[in-house]
Amino acid sequence: MRSLSYPVLVFCIVLLLSSLCIVAAAADQPARMNSTNVWKTPDDSFDPAEVEAFFDTVMPANLARNNVPGATVAVVRNGELVLAKGYGYTDLDTMTPVNGTTSRFRIGSITKLFTWTAVMQLVDEGKIDLDTDVNTYLRDFRIPDTYPGRPVTMRHLMTHTAGFEDSEHHMTVPDIQDILPFRQYCADNIPARVRPPGTVSSYSNYGTTLAAVIVEDVSGMPYEEYLQSRILTPLGMSQTSIREDLPPDLAGNLSQGYLYTGTENVYVPDDIYNIAPAGTISSTAPDMSRFLAVHMLGGTYRNATILPADTAALMHARAFTNDPRVSGMCLGFYEMQINNRRLIVHGGDTNTFHSLLAIAPEEQAGFFVSYNSPGGNKARDELLSVFMDHYYPIKPPEIPQPDPSAAARLQRYAGTYEINRHNFARFEKYLSPAATVEVSVSPKGTLLMPHGDKVLELIEKEPGVFVRRDGTRPASGDIVFHTRSDGTVDFFASSNTPILVFDRVPWYATDGFCENLKTAAALIIATVLLWPLLYAFRRAYHIAEPCNPRPAGMARWTAGSAGLILLAFVFVLLPMVVSDPALVKSYMVDPAVPAVITAIFTLPAIAALLTLVTVIFAALAWKDRYWTALHRAHYTLVLAALVAMLWWVNINNLWVFCL
Repeated sequence: MRSLSYPVLVFCIVLLLSSLCIVAAAADQPARMNSTNVWKTPDDSFDPAEVEAFFDTVMPANLARNNVPGATVAVVRNGELVLAKGYGYTDLDTMTPVNGTTSRFRIGSITKLFTWTAVMQLVDEGKIDLDTDVNTYLRDFRIPDTYPGRPVTMRHLMTHTAGFEDSEHHMTVPDIQDILPFRQYCADNIPARVRPPGTVSSYSNYGTTLAAVIVEDVSGMPYEEYLQSRILTPLGMSQTSIREDLPPDLAGNLSQGYLYTGTENVYVPDDIYNIAPAGTISSTAPDMSRFLAVHMLGGTYRNATILPADTAALMHARAFTNDPRVSGMCLGFYEMQINNRRLIVHGGDTNTFHSLLAIAPEEQAGFFVSYNSPGGNKARDELLSVFMDHYYPIKPPEIPQPDPSAAARLQRYAGTYEINRHNFARFEKYLSPAATVEVSVSPKGTLLMPHGDKVLELIEKEPGVFVRRDGTRPASGDIVFHTRSDGTVDFFASSNTPILVFDRVPWYATDGFCENLKTAAALIIATVLLWPLLYAFRRAYHIAEPCNPRPAGMARWTAGSAGLILLAFVFVLLPMVVSDPALVKSYMVDPAVPAVITAIFTLPAIAALLTLVTVIFAALAWKDRYWTALHRAHYTLVLAALVAMLWWVNINNLWVFCL
């Protein structure tokens, strides 16, 4: 559910950077988790005893390798529960083992599938049209018409193509008593629309929460009541709840969440969210097996039909893709292709819990897993890969040989790329900078791409599609570069990560250019200190002042004041704000912006006004010949540095109106 780990971006990327973002996090597969690959056909597998033996072999090593205390697993075949079992511990202090029947784990963004199922129920009833402006259904507020004639629709929300920026602003609260009604959260925190809807996927917690508001407005029922009466109760999911304040009979079985410090796992309280329909369900393995089964079986589980078969089929079908060579978004689920099998999946991430629900529709097989520590982000992808290798194996594809003569041609892919799931319009953009990837070309004719503490070497297997040269096959899939009609490369994506892409960053917006510009501008602005020093020197040695009109002195005072304000803001006050965790947390969580932040972020606006006056003085200086030509040139250079520094402020959203 979180893409960012406060205050910096965490949904590291599901592709090559380790990420949050759910199932598709790129993961090496050392020895494929040491499982035995028996190369059998699907028909002779899924015997309950064999499945249990397989997981008993795989899971302990999976937990240990990824430093996770515990996990719960449910395996389903043909709509029937094959295995529900716990591994490791829910509480390290008391050494309480995970109970596969009763232990409750937080499932994070898998919660979204419940919201999308509710939406599809209302679509089936004719109460929601997938392609109608969502403002048609909203009762209390409206989504701004940023792109006239291109409204946000429910289809856009369900495929994460609404074009919203990502934001964690006010998404969490420090205490359960501080939780806002998610309707109020949506009304008060409408994210900027930063791209036309239907153009590219960018995962959005807000979009799902907004859909739940529509469920309430259309059905006339509170969302929690709707969820209980239309989905949970019919499926017999009595151990599942969306509430943060769990009743005692449910709270007692909730696993603790942990953070691995490098030497041990320590308990940390999980985040508390204002966006319940996007990520606050807690559940058990048996309950989740029922939800998995009803989607596996096309909407009906035993005596309960929550979706007609045709509506379920529509929900599970591809509805959007960023590129034809990349797996697509369904209406809520997203696709993966592993071992030539189509999966529909969804992952879930809170601060400490990492989960995955995966279904192979044609094979009528799937599993749910949830881990109680951040290592589960990688562990779930390892488990998915080894599960597919064990039950649906294929011979590994041959890796093509690199072609040194292709190095020049591959330069078209080189550059800086930035994940498109980040904040665009608020100060949060600076607090949680978007994850970036530098792609370069080796003399051997391969692409080089950083991945954690190493560099991946990628080789082209077909135009624009690259695989790892070492032959490892991460769950995230191949790297696919998308090319516009004019031949320019505009983004890349992982073939099994349809929920986001990495946009190519223009040279003037790269971190290197921006930081060098800031440094150069600061050095030039600092030279305004020469003006009072020269004045003091003349006074001390009784050197006559040049005869200049009175505005010349005002010109220097104006430019100097603007420069010193900017230097103080950029190099003293801004670092002070960012380095104060309590202040940053207050900004992100509290309803009101801290007064000290408001005051500090007013300074660039004052400097901008002074810079406008400096522009006028610069024109007068050349017109009326203030000072010498050299001094006029210096004044103009200072003005250019002021503009450059304000440009840096602007690109990082460091204005009071961006708070």
